[in-house]
Amino acid sequence: MQQAFQQHTYSVLPKEQSYQNDLMLAADFQRAVLPKIINVDYLDIALTYKPYDSVSGDVYDFILNRERELAIFVGDATGHGISAALMTMMVHIAIDSLKANLSTDESLRKLNRLIASRNTGRSVSSAFLRIAPDGMMKVSHAGHPSIIVIPADNSGLVLFEEAGCALGLFIEEPVKYIEESYQLKSGDKIVAYTDGLIEWRNPFKEAYGPDRLLDFISAHRQLDFESLQQMIYNDVKSFAYHEEINDDLTLLVAEYS
Repeated sequence: MQQAFQQHTYSVLPKEQSYQNDLMLAADFQRAVLPKIINVDYLDIALTYKPYDSVSGDVYDFILNRERELAIFVGDATGHGISAALMTMMVHIAIDSLKANLSTDESLRKLNRLIASRNTGRSVSSAFLRIAPDGMMKVSHAGHPSIIVIPADNSGLVLFEEAGCALGLFIEEPVKYIEESYQLKSGDKIVAYTDGLIEWRNPFKEAYGPDRLLDFISAHRQLDFESLQQMIYNDVKSFAYHEEINDDLTLLVAEYS
């Protein structure tokens, strides 16, 4: 019995080590394909991307068309680990197939059909927005927390109503993707995030939550885009008493100029 136990232990350890090596290689590959922020003269962007584990189920991407309109995609695949990370790779490939001038709702519709046709059993919540140089913003959501607009004139924060359904669940979406519009003015800021931000919990198992996020943004709306992005992240981390995050986290703050 002792000899059999030793042989069993010897055979498992290399597999565990091999899995860890593969995981680290996957993490290196995922970091290598993360898109760089596309710089345009009318929009400044700050972004934080924090995987829960070695690899992440969060995904973001950028598309710039000939009219210099910048499209931004922020998404969150269900689950964690390798399976969620593979979904992000599928999303990147699908985004690369999109026409740069496609409306935001039709972009989500095409992404949904491409992902759902693969029958993975997994989904990706997302927000897709396109901003033109003149400040016209079009946005569509797919089961994702609303984009937040912070008007520079100190009027109320702007949220969007049309949620849609997460990508990949149904080829023919039961809740239609709808494009909404908003005219940005100079100094307006935009906040996009995945739910790992608002679901970060403190030692008492209390989540940060969307209301606390809106209150914090309202109280610190005069900060520049970089400071606001860092302050939001710091406030959530402080609320959690430096507990480890329990989900992948992405936070993007942009300022229109």
